[in-house]
Amino acid sequence: MLFEQAGTVEIAEVIYNRETDSSHGFGFVTMSTVEEAEKAVDKFNSYDMGGRFLTVNKAAPRGSRSERPPHVFEPGCRVYVGNLPWSVDDSRLEQVFSEHGKVTNARVVYDRDSGRSRGLGFVTMADETEMNDAIAALDGQVYASVHLRDIFCWYFVDCSDKE
Repeated sequence: MLFEQAGTVEIAEVIYNRETDSSHGFGFVTMSTVEEAEKAVDKFNSYDMGGRFLTVNKAAPRGSRSERPPHVFEPGCRVYVGNLPWSVDDSRLEQVFSEHGKVTNARVVYDRDSGRSRGLGFVTMADETEMNDAIAALDGQVYASVHLRDIFCWYFVDCSDKE
């Protein structure tokens, strides 16, 4: 095992997708001592492993890192859209959903290595009724010879104007 070159490996775990059984591309290694962990970081950070460069960091105890400001979500209803044609980009996704209400954000997810669409995206709509109308109108419809499916509310903040 690679990390044994830095010392005694207590635990090594690669994180896998449960559905596809393929690696998520990251894992965790527990070394026997702090010194060995530091040696592993020094030795293997930016290490070329089959054409991919490893990022190796030493874990820090909770509370020891500076806190990042919390992510602020704008009010709206976020919808997951699956099975998108490869040709759909952010603007086309927004255009399709805007026919059913006000879209505040539309984003297609791309693979970071290849730059190719992953066939899924997220659309945030300002109003819950419009979001539900869009889901009802688009779910299962054929677009560019592909069925749009798996459209559902993924994240709900507050779609009301209540004070």
